Amino acid sequence: MSYKNKKLKKSRFNQLKRSIGLIKIALLKKVKILLRIQKIILPVFLQLRFMPRKEAPMLITERVTELILRVDRLEGNPDRNKIGEIVESLISQEGLVRFLVFVCPKFDTAALLSGKPEYYMPIKAAAGDLFEPRIAKLLELKDKLMRLGLPAEINLVIGDNDAEEYIFPFLKDRNVDLEKLKSRQTLYRLSFERRTENVSLGKVCAWSLAEEGIGLDQAEPKIPADAFDKELCFFRRLFSKAGPYRGKLEFTEEELREMVVLKYRLYGAQGKFLKELNGILLQTEGPGVWLERTQMLRCTGSEAVPAVYPWIRKEEKMG
Repeated sequence: MSYKNKKLKKSRFNQLKRSIGLIKIALLKKVKILLRIQKIILPVFLQLRFMPRKEAPMLITERVTELILRVDRLEGNPDRNKIGEIVESLISQEGLVRFLVFVCPKFDTAALLSGKPEYYMPIKAAAGDLFEPRIAKLLELKDKLMRLGLPAEINLVIGDNDAEEYIFPFLKDRNVDLEKLKSRQTLYRLSFERRTENVSLGKVCAWSLAEEGIGLDQAEPKIPADAFDKELCFFRRLFSKAGPYRGKLEFTEEELREMVVLKYRLYGAQGKFLKELNGILLQTEGPGVWLERTQMLRCTGSEAVPAVYPWIRKEEKMG
């Protein structure tokens, strides 16, 4: 069975899983509203209790919005005016603030050059991974929100199917075992959930994009010419002798251009998934591509969710 045929079969199964998953999200949200509202800190409750009804929710919304904007490192962030609106919605409807954070596994690039390309996907999340620099800021936000009387729900979105969607289809001489790949993606998510509990983040919501069936969007992406060229340059370098694959994975210029479009379609679908989760995106990309990556999430029609930019990778490496 060809890679594309296997992908089609997997896609149909994922669509069913995805429908079940959306029902699960809706039910969980309803339950969480009642559970989390009970966690409001008493001092804050008493402070707000004796204020006029209209002033109390307005005060807490302003404080939370100010807290979130204070960690935003992007000057002139076009989403700044949207933060207050979603904060107010989350507090009034669910009694919490929800953060969405992308997690990139530490892939084994050498595996794509072997006879077992599915081993490209790791199965264990551990200290020293790409999530490590995010922990301190997440703990800080969680702590400060609790001081304001609100719990933070942290949703970690694991980007575990990029290669599966826009690189594997072009690996003509390599047979990818999709069942083993799927198993490794699940093992990684489970490992990642354990990892977050070990760093005091407590229980988080971890989402595997592969398990949720978030594949290529059917809608055609809108890609600005300069953004297309920049992404094409990225792929050229990725597969050049200077890249991590040392030039051993060769693709035609046409294939590289097709990869760019597939990547945009994947990111567009991810944006729609974020919209369903409904929260504030803490963007983890570096400053050089901050807005580009966020715009990719909106390239197929979704408004996605508002984003703030708390991290600067250069400083993380220096620290």
